[in-house]
Amino acid sequence: MTLQKAMRVRADLKKEIVNLNELIRDYSRQISFKDNVPSDEELAAKRAEKSVALDGMSYDEVLKKMFSLTDVIQDLNIAIEKANRDGHNLLFKESAIKSKLSMVDYQINLERNITPEAESLDYDYEHQDEKGNYKRVKVKTYNFPLLTDETFGMSLIAYKKKLAKDLEEVRDELSAFNATRKIDYELPEGIL
Repeated sequence: MTLQKAMRVRADLKKEIVNLNELIRDYSRQISFKDNVPSDEELAAKRAEKSVALDGMSYDEVLKKMFSLTDVIQDLNIAIEKANRDGHNLLFKESAIKSKLSMVDYQINLERNITPEAESLDYDYEHQDEKGNYKRVKVKTYNFPLLTDETFGMSLIAYKKKLAKDLEEVRDELSAFNATRKIDYELPEGIL
């Protein structure tokens, strides 16, 4: 089966355990006999009794099925993990690209707040007014971002577009990997 199908099957198995758990949640966990102590055969027969409330199974059959499903999930997880080692590399690559995109977005937002030219009032420490206070003068300030196009070999906007394209390619690779990667596992007959 493919990795993608294995992940769906695993989800189905987990859902089946939840369903079985719901069946036994409010089911009585004791057997009662009035007025006499039962024989071993009567007790065994009562324990083996199938119930409509348990989907036609006995209580111990439900528990045994839950344990079997848990073992199957464990085996399936091991097979998925073995087959998914290369997929992890793609996930790590995706994570790194997303991190770079976040940093580039942050830098772009910072640069958008830079005003190329600004006027402000500043003190002229070389001249004083008649009261002896330093004079205030208009100062024109020219502002530039710290980063240049040489930082990444292109503008931040172009780099953001490149990273977005790289991210899309990695995600396509990951989807193709999950859809085509085969795992070495056969689901036991009748488990689902």
